[in-house]
Amino acid sequence: MTSKKMKTLIKHSLFTCIALLLFNFSYAQDFEFTAATSHQAVKTGDRFQIEFKGNGDFTNFKAPSFSNFRVLSGPNQSTSMSWINGRTSSSVSYSYILMAVKEGEFTIGPAVAAFEGKAYKTNTLKINVTKGVPVQQNTGGNQQNTTTQQANVSDDLYIKASVNKTKVYQGEQIIATYKLYTRVNISGNELVKNADLNGFWSQEIDIGQSQWTQEIIGGYRWQVATIRKIVLFPQRSGKLEIDPLAMNFTVQRRASGRGQSVFDQFFGRYENVEYQLKSEAIKINVMPHPQPAPEGFNGAVGNMDMVVDVSANEVKANEAINIKVKISGKGNINLIEKPTIKFPSDFETYDPKVNDNIKTTINGVAGNIEYDYLIIPRHAGKFNIDPIVFSYFDPTTKKYKTITSDPIQLNILKGDGTSNNVAFSSSNKEDIELLGEDIRYIHTLPIEIAHANTQFYNSWKFYLSLLLAPLLFLLTFIFRNKIRTANSDVVGMKKKKASKLATKRLASAKASLAANNKSEFYEATSKALYGYVGDKLNIAVSELNQSNIKEKLTAINVTENTVTDLIETLELCDMARFAPVAVAEQEVYDKAASIINKIEDEVA
Repeated sequence: MTSKKMKTLIKHSLFTCIALLLFNFSYAQDFEFTAATSHQAVKTGDRFQIEFKGNGDFTNFKAPSFSNFRVLSGPNQSTSMSWINGRTSSSVSYSYILMAVKEGEFTIGPAVAAFEGKAYKTNTLKINVTKGVPVQQNTGGNQQNTTTQQANVSDDLYIKASVNKTKVYQGEQIIATYKLYTRVNISGNELVKNADLNGFWSQEIDIGQSQWTQEIIGGYRWQVATIRKIVLFPQRSGKLEIDPLAMNFTVQRRASGRGQSVFDQFFGRYENVEYQLKSEAIKINVMPHPQPAPEGFNGAVGNMDMVVDVSANEVKANEAINIKVKISGKGNINLIEKPTIKFPSDFETYDPKVNDNIKTTINGVAGNIEYDYLIIPRHAGKFNIDPIVFSYFDPTTKKYKTITSDPIQLNILKGDGTSNNVAFSSSNKEDIELLGEDIRYIHTLPIEIAHANTQFYNSWKFYLSLLLAPLLFLLTFIFRNKIRTANSDVVGMKKKKASKLATKRLASAKASLAANNKSEFYEATSKALYGYVGDKLNIAVSELNQSNIKEKLTAINVTENTVTDLIETLELCDMARFAPVAVAEQEVYDKAASIINKIEDEVA
């Protein structure tokens, strides 16, 4: 190789390396990890939100210290995904609700997280706290110090994982249950890692809100709550393992050590201690299905039945027939394949439409699935469709069971020439479409005839249209200008639509109340009230705090009782989202609606 070629090759290699480095650098810069606050200036007693957000699926999140504030809620994790111009993007955020407890200017340090093997930090946040309502400080005997410990607390707190069976056949359903046992006060918890379910198809069981019960174990009284239930279907035979479920818990313990005052020793001082707990891994022995498998076996395991229904056994050529195969019972119904049916070669056939009514309860997966086949015979004659065969494995008897339908006999009559050709729409597999008619028959009904001299041009209707056209244009122009003027007044439009938007938000709260979802109800009610006041008074979101709301409402002559009711309802909604309150939700909803109506009447 000549020296000139060698130099050219080296130049190309260097250019490629630099391009790759620049590409990797620009790609790494795509990830952003930021911190934001709803308020930079607050008063003591005010609540505000801190959010740490990254535009990627980051891990190992570690929040900064909030020692100068009181944590009311958090971390609250949320994930969002978007699809823009064919590109998928995701973001993850952790938020906290904090309360200012003392005056001063405080700096909240950066949060730390990992993304694609690199560590990232957010920006710092400065919060200026001025004098507001007095907040009781946690001092003396009520002081709560938070420490992090990685220790074995199985004597007082542990997670127990169990399954109803440890030896099953492939496809047989297992119910895994996770229970929390405690003899200490739990003040907070956070899911660290869900149990990996490699080799299983899983279906979560909705257990609703966890209910505490009591059990006597080893002479001690334990508080017990079921925190998770899953239905599992092993997808392969062999030795499978359900990995541990990991959670963080914050528990209250009596503090010990030197330096305690007489009051601490008498009344007791408590501290918050964080522990990370894991359940035990569970080993499952999965046995293969016995061999040989019968005809019609497609992986169904459980206790099932099959019913075949034909819409008509005698039709004319080119008319549609529906054959419905319904499989019901208990087991892996939603994992089985569609039955195989051998149709005559000159039948037009389509993939079946699938309707399922399958429910997952504490007893497992049960219900039915229906396959609706549409066929169109194109020629006359007598046709037989072989019996439909469905086989499943019953793990209770450890035997295969086969269900065979009766043969389907179809009598196809010759078409009379008046039937439209039909075909099944494969795009949605639901409806029959008309393709058209090849031959149109003679029209026998009376025909309406219009005179050749009758025309629109030069008629009185023609000239009336000419006169009305400029008038309609002028009215349209005036109406458009009025709409533009109204839309340009953003503040006025927000004030005008404030009540209507609040009513929509309260409707969302009412729906959550009907669904008995208290957390979403209080959140929707709070958003409705805050949103209404912000729109009505033109208050920016960053300035939407209680003191500012009081000042603005008083300035427009809203009565003191109405303002007090509004502030109390807002505080009640904020508290109820993080702790139970002894107030009927319907009363809160009625009061919120009444407050909006009162403000509308008083500022009208």
